[in-house]
Amino acid sequence: MSQINVIASTLLILLALPSLADEIKLLNWEAYLADEVIEAFHRETGHTVRQFFISSDTERNSIMARGGGDQFDLVILDNSDLSMYSNEGLLTLLSPLIAPHTLSNNRWQQACGDYGVAYSWGTIGIAYRTSISNASITSWDQFFSPPPEHHGGIVVIPDIQDLVSAALLSESLSPNSSDSAELERAFIRLQRQQPHVLAYDYGVSYAIANRSASTMTMTLAYSADVEEIIETTGQQDWVYLVPEEGTMIWTDCWAAPASRELSKATLAFLEFISRPDIAALNAEKAWISTPVAAALPLTSDEHRRNQELYPPENILINSHHYQLQTEEMMALRARMVATVKFR
Repeated sequence: MSQINVIASTLLILLALPSLADEIKLLNWEAYLADEVIEAFHRETGHTVRQFFISSDTERNSIMARGGGDQFDLVILDNSDLSMYSNEGLLTLLSPLIAPHTLSNNRWQQACGDYGVAYSWGTIGIAYRTSISNASITSWDQFFSPPPEHHGGIVVIPDIQDLVSAALLSESLSPNSSDSAELERAFIRLQRQQPHVLAYDYGVSYAIANRSASTMTMTLAYSADVEEIIETTGQQDWVYLVPEEGTMIWTDCWAAPASRELSKATLAFLEFISRPDIAALNAEKAWISTPVAAALPLTSDEHRRNQELYPPENILINSHHYQLQTEEMMALRARMVATVKFR
């Protein structure tokens, strides 16, 4: 073959590559997918990943409610919101479309059902700086009525589910309550906390935005957040705890909006991140729990034994699972949070 023919053939191959590679758009939390995994996926498949970040479930739900789901190939959803959207016909049925190994046969995948792929799980609690605190933080009561040294340093995620549930727990009430009198007690908690709030934002997002200039001293956090806060701020004294009143167990799932065509690249991504070796890499680098049982032996002892990521049974027993709320109750919770956030 002549040199010209070789060059022409090479050019034809290169010109064909873009049609074989796709960009996958994700609606995700910040620092929740390891860069190393994105790079490995690109090397192996040629596909690229572009992420758009949310700072609360409420923000994501607002995007979905406005019909914005069709802008994304995959959206990260907690299992209760996933159930709501699947019931409304807004999600693509995934279980018949992806390889069997992608769906772990455990409680986390069961929580995501046929419309989601389990990605991570954990608890909600309090993260705070020990060097600032004059005494240990142990309860939701201290989060909503913070000690003086934390006044003006509280960062509160404006999430209508998690924030209101935590306020209910601080009153020793069910975090899934739909009783108007109990929700009024939770609202009073939010109002009393408001003067001490530095920002209504996701703690990790605040840390990334402010880095070493961060003046946050306490935040409502998810069980994988503290490592990212420490890394981005350089403040080594952050700790995470599950308050004595109890916590909520969450399961995050990848879901595909029904209004957007499901591409082969998107299916390849779901299968890729569910492979034990990749799930282990992602769990280590993003420092999150993994629902893929076969991935755990591939992680380090430090990761597997971390009780923030994999809480002991006594904490799981004192935990609540999210329950679906009526539209009326979700609207009430939204008004509660909006009132304190925008006052």
